[in-house]
Amino acid sequence: MTARVADASVAPAPLEATSALVPMLLVTFGTGVLDAATYLGLHGVFTANMTGNVIFIGLGVAGFETQVLLRAGLALAGFMVGAAVVGRVARGRPAQRGADAFASWTFVTVALVIGATAVLLSAIDLPVSGLDAVTVAISAAMGAQAVAARRIGVPDVPTVVVTAAIVGLSADHRWSGRTHDRAVLFRRAGAVAAMLVGALVGALLMRWHVGAGVGTSALILFAIGLHGVRVARRARRLPS
Repeated sequence: MTARVADASVAPAPLEATSALVPMLLVTFGTGVLDAATYLGLHGVFTANMTGNVIFIGLGVAGFETQVLLRAGLALAGFMVGAAVVGRVARGRPAQRGADAFASWTFVTVALVIGATAVLLSAIDLPVSGLDAVTVAISAAMGAQAVAARRIGVPDVPTVVVTAAIVGLSADHRWSGRTHDRAVLFRRAGAVAAMLVGALVGALLMRWHVGAGVGTSALILFAIGLHGVRVARRARRLPS
């Protein structure tokens, strides 16, 4: 009998990260809602999926899609600034996988920023320059969210992109001759499904207003952030 050996390149998720799987899948769902809403409602750029914006910038420089070149650049710059600021503030704060108070408070702060933009979009008919400012603000918030999610450290669920999950899900399936813990496949499939369903919901919410999708994303992230704060506080009270 030939033994089937699991791929050693994929380590099992730590228990703490596993406990955060559902919250991070919900954050991924919220990201899908947000990216669909902002793509459809803010001149065709993404506020979380920076891969798409990098492609748009390349197309714009080549003379195609020139109308989104500036806005894609603004979104990318905002995302990088948000990630850099939170990364700098987080320096020296040890990450706690699965129960990270800093990451959870970052989620809450990001949700408040995104919620404020949802109110602004719903209450005021913004000029083009105002929409560009909203794009930058939301993108910066999503850069901060990405750093916070990385601190929590759920494998295969970075919350802002699912390309790696799709690659792993396809390459490491049983027909490739590799065997994986079902939990690994569930994480990857869950991340892809969460983003897909989130994008569908975000597109449907555009039937009302762009602010509906943006606001929904903010509410989801706010709830997950508060949940994470409570979990982190309970973890600190437990004896070591």
